[in-house]
Amino acid sequence: MSEDQYKEDQYKEDQYKKDPSNAASKLFGGFIKEGKSLADEVADNAKAVARSALGNLDVVSRDEFDAQSTVLRKTRARIEQLERAVEELSATIEELEKRT
Repeated sequence: MSEDQYKEDQYKEDQYKKDPSNAASKLFGGFIKEGKSLADEVADNAKAVARSALGNLDVVSRDEFDAQSTVLRKTRARIEQLERAVEELSATIEELEKRT
């Protein structure tokens, strides 16, 4: 340790002994300020990552989702109707084949 560093450390130690509450305030105040800026930086980075991830997803608006749900519901109903018609026609064909 250099002489200058030793003197600086001694000075800090003397200051802490004179007013411990002020020394603690200086010591922890710096950590708190750093902590707040670090927390803000982490929050900003997390938001940026979330925005980026959402931007990469294929998402649709609620209106578009609702519209597509309606189309799907109608399509399923039509398919069920056509399946019943096919079953009826198949039954009719079988009946006609039995008669011949």
